Amino acid sequence: MSQSSLNGRRGFTLVELLVTMFVAALVIMAATTTFIVQNKMASVQSATSDVQISGQMVMDLLERDIRMAGFGVSKATGLAASDNALANDATCSVGTDAVQIRYSTAISSGSTRGSRAYNYYVSKDPANPGLMRQDLLPGGTTDPIASNVEDLQISGVYDDDGSAVNLGNVDPARPMRVTLQILLKSQARDPDSTTTPPTIGNGIARAADGYRRRTYSVTVSPRNFGL
Repeated sequence: MSQSSLNGRRGFTLVELLVTMFVAALVIMAATTTFIVQNKMASVQSATSDVQISGQMVMDLLERDIRMAGFGVSKATGLAASDNALANDATCSVGTDAVQIRYSTAISSGSTRGSRAYNYYVSKDPANPGLMRQDLLPGGTTDPIASNVEDLQISGVYDDDGSAVNLGNVDPARPMRVTLQILLKSQARDPDSTTTPPTIGNGIARAADGYRRRTYSVTVSPRNFGL
């Protein structure tokens, strides 16, 4: 092979290699940044979607039970609530309400078939957090309903004069409206979120911690009171 032929085969210069490596690094950095951003957005959207699904499911369940409260059982015990659990409460998360609902789906008078007696509360147990439903009937169990419920608040007013209902001692002869509120927290933390969590009802305030939250509220008229 001639010397002139060898001289015509030029390789890459050092400058060309450095420029190529720099451009490749920029492309990789851009792709990596885009992936991280999209992955984070997907995580936030997934967490938000979970909150929305849980919130709607919980509200539908509680609304149905509150509407049925007092049917086929003593109205004096059909609906009751406890306000803002204290730190020494054995089961309920601090500052949350609990609501007890009793009704019957039995067809025949005096039958116990179809009886319902539930206590809904927000658990303080870190190993099993969220909204729980305790079956108050003999042999009943306590089951998780939604793990991302952080607060539950309930209040009510009587329809005849608008006065507040003492949910620890409801007057079954007076029609009422009950307002139920829940606060849900996302499973995953969003490091960029600095939003102060909302406070529902007369519940406690919470500091911003990077979690996204959403509130749900519904007003229900228990149909079996005031009849």
